[in-house]
Amino acid sequence: MIVSVTMAVVLVVGTVVLFRLQRGQDRTLAVTFLLFTATIVTNVDPLYRWLDPLVGGRNVVTVVSDCLMIAGTSTLLWGVAKAVGAAWRWLRTAIIVAFAVVVVVVVAAFLTLDQPPTTTTFMLVAGHQPAAAVYSIAQTTYLGTAVGATGVICIMRLREARTAADLVGLWVIVLGGVLGVVRMVVVAVMDVAHVVGRLDVTRALTPPYDVTTPGAVLCMASGMLLLVIGHQLSRRRRARRLDAALAALEPLHARIGTDNAYPATEDTATRLSRTIVEINDGARRSRRPLDADERIVLAEAESALDEALAPARDSV
Repeated sequence: MIVSVTMAVVLVVGTVVLFRLQRGQDRTLAVTFLLFTATIVTNVDPLYRWLDPLVGGRNVVTVVSDCLMIAGTSTLLWGVAKAVGAAWRWLRTAIIVAFAVVVVVVVAAFLTLDQPPTTTTFMLVAGHQPAAAVYSIAQTTYLGTAVGATGVICIMRLREARTAADLVGLWVIVLGGVLGVVRMVVVAVMDVAHVVGRLDVTRALTPPYDVTTPGAVLCMASGMLLLVIGHQLSRRRRARRLDAALAALEPLHARIGTDNAYPATEDTATRLSRTIVEINDGARRSRRPLDADERIVLAEAESALDEALAPARDSV
């Protein structure tokens, strides 16, 4: 239970941090944190024992919690794909279809099996039933495949990391993906062994299960936080560079820039773009070529603007 409480605390704090950091932005990863948090919190033993009897006392909270984890893993894969620039349309469709299929299989298997009274060790109690094996293996296979795919996407984007937080976050997610795949194999073997009566195998695999389950969750959660923090650092660096470029162009603009009577704006990138246009317009009208130093300042400003307007990973 200590591990569950620790994960719950980490995820609750992470959810609050992510929702604050992502104000005004896409919050896919924040929603992922929220779904993971709901999954882990509802599985804290005292809370589970209080909640489940309220909905019939047949471990309905278990299936709800597991479906939330499936949803969270789906949004994780999509959120990380968007965060690293791999938000392909076919991937979104595949995630939605796979999510729907797995939820249907999981719910159908749960309704089919002989549901024991409220228990915090659901698979230990019901794991001898084939339907319970289907219930567990279906979701575990999806979770392992999704986090493994997330890790592969992160490996493909390592060279594009913009900050140290980005790079560390990607590697931590990769580690979480590895742990998730190992957990998938371990759980599948445990479930089959339980059905055929090889409880010795199930017990032997309990230690790796106990390590890989929280390990995968915490690595994925930490990696997501680091990606968002890295994104925030990158945005602030770009903003500082825009401010510096705008300040550097002021003397040149005052000397040869035109006044194109643009409407006022508080957006620094827009102001910089307009300043560059007015300087170029003024240089053309005066037929006075810019000297070497002026061209360098203008080129640096254009580079800062290009960086700010490039398809940045604003979907984090």
